[in-house]
Amino acid sequence: MSFARSLGMMLPGAILLSASLIAVALAADPVATISQEGRKFTPADITVTKGDMVRFVNDDFYGHNVYSETPGASFDIGLQPPGEERDVVLEKLGIVDVRCRIHPRMRLKITITE
Repeated sequence: MSFARSLGMMLPGAILLSASLIAVALAADPVATISQEGRKFTPADITVTKGDMVRFVNDDFYGHNVYSETPGASFDIGLQPPGEERDVVLEKLGIVDVRCRIHPRMRLKITITE
């Protein structure tokens, strides 16, 4: 079989695979973006649906370490340098208390609904 014919047989599958990957990427967009700047989270209180992705953006000149120790919803994104984005998917219904390990007065309340 010629290379051109093999390519012609593989091309529809590659296009289908590419379309699937694009759909997955679009479905994974965050529903909320939280800015970290001036030693505070903005907004400081949000509501999202179970399974939604929340994006944390460090808009400050120094690092942050966003975490939650809420039972069943704990996470720690580690040291986040200025300008970096990190995503968290939230699965537990209820209220998630979010803080910064570096700046303990930074607080965010995320309410997860069905």
